[in-house]
Amino acid sequence: MAQACRNRETRMHPPETTIDPSRGRAAAVQRIRGLLAAFAMLLAPLAQADDPAASLDADALRAKAIEVTDAQNRVMMRGATAADVDHLFALYTDDFTYVHAAYGGTYSREELRGNTLRLLARGAYDRTTPRYVLVASIPGNDAIAVEREETHQGVTARHLAVFEFRGDRVSRIIEYWR
Repeated sequence: MAQACRNRETRMHPPETTIDPSRGRAAAVQRIRGLLAAFAMLLAPLAQADDPAASLDADALRAKAIEVTDAQNRVMMRGATAADVDHLFALYTDDFTYVHAAYGGTYSREELRGNTLRLLARGAYDRTTPRYVLVASIPGNDAIAVEREETHQGVTARHLAVFEFRGDRVSRIIEYWR
């Protein structure tokens, strides 16, 4: 009879789960950690979708480069407003920098925004056609190199720029042309 009770107890409670209380706690903790790790892996793609610092894929980088170029063009058009400037600068991170060594070096977001608003107030932006047309792009990891065509006073030139991203906002633009 005693043997039958022990056999029944062993079948109901396998040794690896409850015989030794200290071993049982360690095993339970390990199982919980495993479950949490599995759960975290399942949720990681969802968390990344809401993460502002998540990387953009090649198509999203191209779309953002087009969006920024369009917003830059809009600011330079006749009839542009401060709201157009606000829309453009909303596409930039708070610590955005603009680098163009051939034309003055590096500008902070605040400097560039101030200059843009001053030029707008003076009426310096009076284009009737967009300044830039995106011609080609090479996407990378959190950056995209773009070739943009500009026609100014009847002369067409192509310019190289690199847009660096943090999440879905531009953190730096580096221009490589004169």
